Amino acid sequence: MTDNVYTSDVTVDSASPSQLAESIRLREERIADNIDELVGRVHPKVLATRAANKAKYSVVEEESGSVKSEAVALGVGVVLGVAALIVGVSGRSKRG
Repeated sequence: MTDNVYTSDVTVDSASPSQLAESIRLREERIADNIDELVGRVHPKVLATRAANKAKYSVVEEESGSVKSEAVALGVGVVLGVAALIVGVSGRSKRG
């Protein structure tokens, strides 16, 4: 029953039942392959690895492996900003 018919080569009017069955089987196979690929892309482990790599490459120079100074400065600035916000909020709650 393997006529090896692709969906684009078959029209309903001119195809035999076995050709239509093969066309449907091939289409189902392609859909299953696409679903498997999509599931692999959104798997939590894959997403976590991709995010970790993205974060790593935004902080580390690819060629030399050294840390980017602007990334360190940004991190220090964020930490100081959050600390200032916490101190400011805790100071207000003690006054009121």
